[in-house]
Amino acid sequence: MNTYDLRGNRLTGVSEVDDNGDGTVDSRYSNTNTYDQQGNQLTGVSEYDTNGDGIIDYRSSTTYTYDRRDNILSIFSESDNDGNGTIDFRSSETYTYDQKGNQLSSLSESDNNADGIIDYRQETVFEYLGEGQYAMGVSTGDVEVFAEDSFDSQVNQLSEQFDLPFTVSEF
Repeated sequence: MNTYDLRGNRLTGVSEVDDNGDGTVDSRYSNTNTYDQQGNQLTGVSEYDTNGDGIIDYRSSTTYTYDRRDNILSIFSESDNDGNGTIDFRSSETYTYDQKGNQLSSLSESDNNADGIIDYRQETVFEYLGEGQYAMGVSTGDVEVFAEDSFDSQVNQLSEQFDLPFTVSEF
């Protein structure tokens, strides 16, 4: 069962499953979302009772922020993977944009066991030619050029390449 706001955004969702048809709920999943006046999602909370005993076995929450142009600025998530009330996982994503709204960078980090130490980090930088034409994106982590376009002096696309992995030993 789902509920929606006047814009069609899903506010709540509940799914209950009776695996063996005996009339008893064997698992339950619920999701609750909030939105700003522009319709951008601000929060999302999911809960899962895997065995139908009424105790939440998994819970996650996500918070979103936006700039004046409704570009996503950040996403922060955390989860309790075993239902003991302690956060087991945290992740964040942040984004920057130029004055025209073109994405300049993204940074993703995760703490896979919520010990305060970042276990995964990936930063992506985007470059553009004039008039917002996409030129290149470079990602750190397993440093990889994931797209590269070539343009002539009149800014006509000459070629395009994707997925060009390379190794960098030192910056």
